[in-house]
Amino acid sequence: MKKTLLLFAFILTTVVAAQAQTPRFGVRVGANYSGLTGDDPTDYSDRMFGFHAGITSQIALTSDNFLSLQPEVLFSKKGAESKDDNRKIKLSYIDVPVLAKVNAGPLYFEAGPQVSFRIGGDIEEGGNNVVDDLDFYKATSFGYAAGIGLASTPLGLSIGVRYNGDVSKLNDDASVSDRRNDVFMLTVGYMLPSR
Repeated sequence: MKKTLLLFAFILTTVVAAQAQTPRFGVRVGANYSGLTGDDPTDYSDRMFGFHAGITSQIALTSDNFLSLQPEVLFSKKGAESKDDNRKIKLSYIDVPVLAKVNAGPLYFEAGPQVSFRIGGDIEEGGNNVVDDLDFYKATSFGYAAGIGLASTPLGLSIGVRYNGDVSKLNDDASVSDRRNDVFMLTVGYMLPSR
């Protein structure tokens, strides 16, 4: 049911975007502070740092740009590590959030659904790769993102904090702990000047 609702929201925002004004495009980069949540993430209970980078766009839904739609495509490194830093799980994703954005002066608020496509990953122990093939993790996951930040419209710059979490489990195997990605992001964006 949750997956159906998220898919419906994703399709609805895409249709709204097609009816809106000409989009502006830009880039986004920043740091991730990721971990795993779930029933028993004790073997990977510490967060670890990663990064994200990709393209962003803004489609004004109102003439004063108070409300806009912000689809993005981001490469994102996620994962977690053991308390002693000896074991690490590193996952690479292409995240596609579609966010509703409220621009209240220099302050902005954003929230919306996200679909993530796993494109790689490995498990390290003692600094050495012990598992290179993580096919037991699902290739696609659904989640959400929400954030707040400051933007300078004349310069096209923004800086913000965002949280994104998965609704989908990392895998469907009932014998494995119920784990989900859990990421805090510090993100910087630059929107190219509109023509």
